Formats: sequence, structure tokens, C-alpha cells
Amino acid sequence: MIEEIKKQENNLENKVSTEVKVAEDIFITPEQINNEINNLSNKISENEEKISVTTNKVNEIRHDLRLEGEEKDIPSIGFNQKNIVSLKEKKIILENKLSEILKSDVSSKYTETINQVKQSKIDWANSPDLSRRLKLKGLDEDDVRQVKEWLINNAANAKTFVLPSDKYKEAVEVLSEITNDESIKQGSAFYAPGGRDDIPENLKNSVFIPEKPTAPPIPGVEYKAESSIDKEQLSHELGHATQDGLLDAEQFKDGWNPKFKDNAPDKKYVGQIQETDTRIRSMFNILGDLFNPEKEVFGKKHINILKDKLSNGTLGEDTKDLLNHYSDVEIIKMANRMPAI
Repeated sequence: MIEEIKKQENNLENKVSTEVKVAEDIFITPEQINNEINNLSNKISENEEKISVTTNKVNEIRHDLRLEGEEKDIPSIGFNQKNIVSLKEKKIILENKLSEILKSDVSSKYTETINQVKQSKIDWANSPDLSRRLKLKGLDEDDVRQVKEWLINNAANAKTFVLPSDKYKEAVEVLSEITNDESIKQGSAFYAPGGRDDIPENLKNSVFIPEKPTAPPIPGVEYKAESSIDKEQLSHELGHATQDGLLDAEQFKDGWNPKFKDNAPDKKYVGQIQETDTRIRSMFNILGDLFNPEKEVFGKKHINILKDKLSNGTLGEDTKDLLNHYSDVEIIKMANRMPAI
């Protein structure tokens, strides 16, 4: 039995060595990376399960035989232990591929815009009206102070990756597989929370957003490609980064039971408190100078302005989501009570 295990281990070493060499020498497409990382994660889990089950069974038998101590050096699990090491090494190679993709980051081109949006989050965190909204949830002065500090630190420390559209798509595919999270693919940009343990450490607390041309070329007209980022997308994702953790608190989760329209198209996603809250802030941004949440109450006249914008095609997607999911009364209530980060 021992000789057979050693033979398996040698075969595994040769196979992994070959696979690693191939991975280093040949370009791996995003789809291949996706499939491989998913397979590696499953294989690592399978081997860890085998080690755990085998170890428990061996020690159960030892206890039944009234033998003292626990057996850890079990020959039959050596193969699984070595397998885990090899799989993790291969996974590191693929994560390095992701690092190569992220070298295309061009966020330095948009430092001014990014800082403006971050500052708007910080200003709101310092505002008296946010204090009022937090107190509606039962927070006292000390709680409010701590929450404000938390929000300001989150906004200031959030990282951004602005990637050319092709590189953004590659990064999304790879990260979706690394995290086994399909929702990353659903949005036009996304935020990777700091609390996740399924992504590389240097990518936590990061906003990922694609760079895009300002306008398509017009036939017969000289075209100069000028790139930009969608400020609404950026504000939305930095809103998630700023409030990261706050809306998971029981004061917000326990009371979250919104009334949806009967035909609301995506209650499961848009209806999450985090997603609705960032859309409230987007709605305020769309209104611009026509509404200041620090000085006035949001009401029916603001809803009418938004519906006019909808009819003439100038309403943002976030605010369309609110109108599609909630009644006017529900939106007015949320707009005056939620943190709106």
C-alpha cells in the first residue's frame, strides 16, 4: 500500500510539473482561467474533505481500541496533502495572470473625478441630515460619531481599478470564478468588499469600473478616441465601498421589508438594502441642483421631475430601477429615511 501511494505521489509531481510549465509558457485565455480556477477550488476542497474524514475515522478506531493520543501521520492521506499543495501552487499561477490583467489599470487618468466622488461621500457622512437619518434607526450620539468615522475611512481608503473594456471583461470573468460569484457579471461595474476571504488581499476594498469611449465614430467625420468613466457607476460602487458593513447591522437589516410593486422585475437583486440605498443616492445626483437633501424634504414634486426625465430619456438606470420596483409613496419614504450613501 505504501509503495502504491508513493508511486501515485511521483506521478502527481510529474503531472503538476508539466502543467505548471505549460501554464507559464502558453497564454491562458480568460475562459480557460475561469474553468481551471473553478476546478482547482473543487479539487482542493475534495482533498481537504478526504484528509478530514480519513483522520477522524483512524482516530475513532484508535479510541475504540483504547489507544492513547491521536494519529496525524497517516500514510493514506499523504497523497491528498501533497495534492493540495500542488493545486494551490497552480492556483497561484492563475492569480498571477489576474495580476497581469490589472496592470492595465488607468485610474490615474481619472484621479480628479474619483476624488470628487469620494469627497461627496465624505461630505455626506459629515452632514447633519445623515445624523438625523441614523438616529431614526435608534443610534445615539456616540453611535453616530463612530458610524461617521467608519464611513469617512471607507470612502478615503477605497481603491479603484479603471480598466479598458476588454481588460475589464477579462478581470470580471476571472474574479467571478475565483469567488464563485456570478453576480459580479451582472453589473456594469462592481465592488469587492474587504470582508471577503475568496479574493487576493490586494484586491479587497476595491472598485472595478470599465473605461469607455465618450461617443461612437460618425461616418465621414474624423474620429478622435477619447475615453471616460461613467460617473454614476463610479458613485454607485463607491457608495457600496463607503457603507461597506453598515447596512448589514441589525438596525438596518431587521427593519428592511420594503413594499414592492406587483410587477417589480428584480426584487432579489435591486431589492437588497445595499442596492436600493445606492440607488437613492443616484436619484439625488440625477436631480442635482433641483434637490438638496440637507435643506429640504424629498416629495411628490421631485418624483414628477424624475418622471419627466424618464419621458425624455435623460433618467439614469439606477433611478429607473427605483421607479420600476417601488411606488411613489415608498420612494418618498426611503428618500427621507435611508442613509442614501
